[in-house]
Amino acid sequence: MSTELPGPKPRPAPVPAGLVFTHNGHRYKMSQKPGPIGADNKFAPVTGVTTLLNGGVPKPALVRWAPKVVAEWVANPENREQLDTLLAGDPDAAVRELKELPAKARDEAGVRGTAVHALAEELHRTGEAPDVPEELLGFVEGYVQFLDDFQITPVLMERPCGNRKDWWAGTFDLLCTSPLLAGGKLVQIDLKTSKGVYGETALQTGAYSKAEFFIDADGYEQPMPEVHATYVAHVREDGTKLYALAPDRAAIDRHYALFLAAAFTHKTTKERDAIIGEPLTVNTEMSAAA
Repeated sequence: MSTELPGPKPRPAPVPAGLVFTHNGHRYKMSQKPGPIGADNKFAPVTGVTTLLNGGVPKPALVRWAPKVVAEWVANPENREQLDTLLAGDPDAAVRELKELPAKARDEAGVRGTAVHALAEELHRTGEAPDVPEELLGFVEGYVQFLDDFQITPVLMERPCGNRKDWWAGTFDLLCTSPLLAGGKLVQIDLKTSKGVYGETALQTGAYSKAEFFIDADGYEQPMPEVHATYVAHVREDGTKLYALAPDRAAIDRHYALFLAAAFTHKTTKERDAIIGEPLTVNTEMSAAA
């Protein structure tokens, strides 16, 4: 009779990634179900979390921000010569140039935010961030201080994730632990470099927390771990401040419900746009009544 102890149970085969991101088009594609891609499991376009929120949550602050950018540029004495040149030329060209100022400011902020995220990921991964550009030094130094103050231990950084049931995808910034947050349990922190932080970020982190899976560094799907609380870190030149979003799972569930409402608003845009057709005429009305 054998007295050998049973060996470890065989591990299931890894599931290949069913989520891809195209940088050129800035779009996600997700397979219809987990498992190998084939005739019965094809990739299909899937909308990103931030796109769904941009189309589903009103942004009154953005409406006020755009004309403010133009007004500040016009009122800046350093731009006087360029403004005079614009106004002395083709009026239509001047209007086009001034209208583009908010878009240029947004793009510049986006480039800065992407760079800060990349440096933060390097800090999480290696503990160092060499060759920091001078204009980003304040961002990085403040973020390092934040990591030290809150004793942050990174667990997962910048991983794509998805939800096939509700059909969305995205990339979360940071899953981590801290003895000072949620009793040391796993939490999610989203990084923002904008001038302010807003409540809709809770909908974004709520969505990521409810992902069904994430893609690991080897390109395989893994079950999304349970997130116990969510936060947003406001990373600026003068330091990093941390704000609570969802203190527990119940709040995360509520924020996810709000996200799904916003996603529905975005996904039904074409339906709303198609409601208004051609204007009615008397003959049309009479024909319909008959």
